[in-house]
Formats: sequence, C-alpha cells, structure tokens
Amino acid sequence: MRIIDLHCDTITRILYEDKSLYDNDCHLSIKKMLQSGYMMQCFAMFVNLKNTDSPYHTCLKYIDHFKKEIEINNKYIKQVYSYNDLIDNIDNNIMSALLTIEEGATIEGDLEKLRYFYNLGVRMMTLTWNFKNEIGYPNNMTDSKSWHEVTDKGLTAFGKKVVKEMNKLGMIIDVSHGSDKLFYDVIELSTKPIVASHSNSREVNNCPRNITDDMILKLKENGGVIGVNYCPDFVSKDTNVNQVPMIVEHIKHIVKVGGIETVALGSDFDGIKTPNGLSDCSKMNLLTEALQKEGFSKEDIDKIYYKNFLRVFAHNCKSVNEC
Repeated sequence: MRIIDLHCDTITRILYEDKSLYDNDCHLSIKKMLQSGYMMQCFAMFVNLKNTDSPYHTCLKYIDHFKKEIEINNKYIKQVYSYNDLIDNIDNNIMSALLTIEEGATIEGDLEKLRYFYNLGVRMMTLTWNFKNEIGYPNNMTDSKSWHEVTDKGLTAFGKKVVKEMNKLGMIIDVSHGSDKLFYDVIELSTKPIVASHSNSREVNNCPRNITDDMILKLKENGGVIGVNYCPDFVSKDTNVNQVPMIVEHIKHIVKVGGIETVALGSDFDGIKTPNGLSDCSKMNLLTEALQKEGFSKEDIDKIYYKNFLRVFAHNCKSVNEC
C-alpha cells in the first residue's frame, strides 16, 4: 500500500499529552504508519483561537515540536519541502512528512508571516477553521445540529492577497472549513490546484463541512482534490454502525460526479473521534478491502491513496527553486 493522508492533528495531541510520535495510543504514529505502508503524512499545526492570544507564536511552538519529532525519528520519516524531496524519500524507502497549518489566523493578517511559515517548510494552509479571521469566513459548525451554509461572506480583500501569495510561493490552498462563498472565491482566483483536505460529499451526508456536487465539479476543473474525512458526523447520520461502507459511499459519489482524479484521503486522525470500523491508521487495509469489494481496481485505489495528491503537490511545488 502507498498512502498519502492530507490531514491529521497528531502533533498538537502528542505535544499536550507528552507522547512520542513513534509509538503511542493515538490514532496515528510512525509505527502504525509503517504497518499500513504510508508514503506521506500531512501534519497540520492546528491552532484553536479560543486558546491563544498569539496564534502566530502558538503555531511556531507547534512547528518546533513537529521538527523535533521528525529529527528524532529521521530513520523512518523526513520532512519534505517539495515534490522532488518526496520522490527522493521514496527512492530511499523513507516516509515523508509535509508541514501544514490549520487556521489562517496564524499569519495575523501579515503576508511576511506567511512567507516565514513557508521558509520553515509549510506547504499547505487551511484558510479558516470555525471562526472568521483576517482571510475570510468559515461554515461554522459547533455541533452536528447547529449550522448553516454561509453563501454571502467569503474571502476578505486581504484573503484575496493571501491566495495570490500562496500561489506565488508554492503553498497549497486548503478550503476545508471555509464558507461556500470562500470556496468559490478561491476557485475563481487560484491559478493552481487547490484541496479540500478533509471534507466529504454534502449530497451523501448533509453537513456544512462537506462540499456540494457543484463544488466537486469546480475542483475537477481546477485539478484539485477532496481528502475524504473519517469524522463520524461528516460520514453519516448513523454513527453507531460500521462506517467504513459509508466512507466508501462518499468516495463513490465524488468519483461519480468529479471522476476518480478528484478523490484523496484526509483522515482528520487525532482531531476526531474515529468512526466505527476504522480506529486508527494501522487499519487502512479495512478501507482497501471495502473499496475492492465495491469494484475499485488497484489503479483506482492508487489514485485515491496517493497519485491524485502527488499531481497537486507537483503542480504547486515541483522543487524548492520552482516554488
């Protein structure tokens, strides 16, 4: 198996729970990743604005911890700064770690801070979380019953500058959590493929964090991908049953609407309660078996598991000199 996962919150969890990235009781660890044959994990530095007076400095603290853990475990995994770095790691049988940010407020309305994060190796940023920030508006979701789509508020004037700067730098734009209008604003502005790193189909499960069929079509036109999220509330209304078949339903629907090239994986491990049937990243064979049962070929699964995001990564940042 080759797996690229577009989103996990493991770094912040192990930092606050004083655990090791190599072996732990979290949803994701290096040991578990090795069991499932991971190619690359995108590690999100998730900053909750309710818990900090300085999102920028909080994010720097998380990045420092990320780099320490990667250095400790450099026998198994190395940070990548470009697509070419990833290919080098594959050739050397080493897993890759991509540094990402979840919450655009970490740049505190300052493009220089965005550039500094880029210099540290950040190659993807989720523009919003559950709160309005300097970049734009989210589809706020405090719980599964309290939400609505935001169709009239998207990117701010500064947010439009951020999109252009991220394109220029070679940093992937992530619209998960963003309002419906923010999605369309980004699609209109971005000159490079974007991602919804951890979102599902709203048609399959009506939830604001999931995206509509029209959005799927726009992502197809853009060349971007949707990283299917395993969060129980995003997968289905009934969370008490084995939800792996429903994760497959989301994949099937996205493929039906946007084609096999639009789907990727975005587990949200360690940022969610895991679904019944998929308790951690060592169990990815169960998703593979469910996809095979539904008629997905090896080539189809390879596209979903890693090839589609490889395309997006290469388009955004082939090498550091080309970013």
